[in-house]
Amino acid sequence: IGLSVRTKPTCFSRWSFSIEAVRKVKGFINVAGIQSPGLSCAPSIAHLVVEILKETGLEMTEKDHFDPKQEKLVSFQDLSDTEKADLIDKSCQHGQIVCRCETVTQQEIVDAIHDSIGARTVDAVKRRTRAGMGRCQGGFCVPRVVTILTEELGIDFTEVRKEERGSYIFP
Repeated sequence: IGLSVRTKPTCFSRWSFSIEAVRKVKGFINVAGIQSPGLSCAPSIAHLVVEILKETGLEMTEKDHFDPKQEKLVSFQDLSDTEKADLIDKSCQHGQIVCRCETVTQQEIVDAIHDSIGARTVDAVKRRTRAGMGRCQGGFCVPRVVTILTEELGIDFTEVRKEERGSYIFP
């Protein structure tokens, strides 16, 4: 299997994962090689990482006000007409449809960018809002998403990436 751990989460099977403490940096755990089953394995992997951290001697204290649930972003498309009108009254950006195929508003994209996890690339916006997932596959909305990213992040359009490091949209 190629696991670098003594015990393994129940969801591991034929995939080769590397989950181990880094000897030179206390409290640093390498969790690598996890792709396809990563989402379904995430809870088991998290429990394993906590155990490894305890074994390394790291003091573990529970936060008093920790809230494990992230507030769901508003999906304009799923709202009733009355709820849509109420949102537009609160913010005119809810009335600006950026992705016509998936009915994604400018406000949804701005919220995704400023969320605690924060969308920083075109694909990150796509995953969090569905902008670019419709019939046109971003042919209409990607230029507008790029503009919103530049405005909200205070960056030049040449710094906007599709996804990974080096995947710049504009040379």
